[in-house]
Amino acid sequence: MDDVLFARGGAGCVDLPSGARVQLPLRYLDWTGMMAHFPASAAAIRKLLPSPKLKPVLAWPGTAILSVAALEYRRLADVRPYNEVAIMTPVLYEPALNIPAAPLLFPKLFKGFGLFVLHMPVTTQESLELGVQVWGYPKFLADIRFEEEGNLRRCRVRADGKDVLTLGVKQAPGQIRNVDFRMLTVKDGKLLPHLIETEGLYGLWGFPGGASLSFGDHPVGRELQSLGVGKTALARVFASNVRSLLHEAVTELAI
Repeated sequence: MDDVLFARGGAGCVDLPSGARVQLPLRYLDWTGMMAHFPASAAAIRKLLPSPKLKPVLAWPGTAILSVAALEYRRLADVRPYNEVAIMTPVLYEPALNIPAAPLLFPKLFKGFGLFVLHMPVTTQESLELGVQVWGYPKFLADIRFEEEGNLRRCRVRADGKDVLTLGVKQAPGQIRNVDFRMLTVKDGKLLPHLIETEGLYGLWGFPGGASLSFGDHPVGRELQSLGVGKTALARVFASNVRSLLHEAVTELAI
């Protein structure tokens, strides 16, 4: 990989309550991650969204998607290493049409497409402060551990002495790719769309299976259990040797 990705970085910075100063966009120098998409009740997902202007992307009529990503950030430019789990649902902002599956297959054709973050457990106070202050990420502190079993990678999340969730994803054949993610969060009563640019070894598997997801008795786990999440993953992603830029939001959207 070359330095084209980081050459696009800006020169802003933010001061955290701890006194640390962090350059923006946030530069992730090396991480490994996995993500799986599961079917869930569109009606139940809709109740978790902060605005009627946000519509769940449909896998098929009546069925939305719960996306869970487990990330191990080993090296960053200005922040200590940490682990993170992003619990998200793909959405459209004020769509003229909501054609099942189309935004997932052709995301660049849908201007209002993004991943709305429902919950985001992390392992360090520093990453929590930064994520909340700049992007409004719904972060909370948790114990996030990874384990390997053959070609299966498993992530377990616990908080307040209770299990939140366990995600398992089988590795998929990969190649070097540039992959962008458009995220959506809420901060100060506004929706903040923002971009994550990544470059790394990605294995993308667009067929059912190859991942598992279970929930514990933590309040977040119980909430997710109520969404009617299917047992069979719709698709999965395994990524390694990844670098990325997490950009600030450059616009705000009305709720």
